[in-house]
Amino acid sequence: MSAPKTIPKDAQVMIQILKDMGVTEYEPRVINQMLEFTYRYVTTIIEDAKIYATHAKKSSVDTDDIKLAIQCRMDQSFTSPPPRDFLLEVARQKNQTPLPLIKPY
Repeated sequence: MSAPKTIPKDAQVMIQILKDMGVTEYEPRVINQMLEFTYRYVTTIIEDAKIYATHAKKSSVDTDDIKLAIQCRMDQSFTSPPPRDFLLEVARQKNQTPLPLIKPY
């Protein structure tokens, strides 16, 4: 008999996150993709926090450095879409201009 497969703790956490969000069907590789994304994100945040701590002449990274690194990363990476009203106004203005006539060939 073969030993039962054990799922690493990090993968169990990702599975639970999906379950809590109501996601019941997904390919197994999704867990690995989520773990990879999380690892890269956390690593980047910690590296940035180290740079901020060094710049501030601190001997170690503290929560303020982590918060600053997260805020800067959020400003660079994750943008929110423009407000719906703004998009409707842009669309209205754009749609006022008639399309050019199709040239007969």
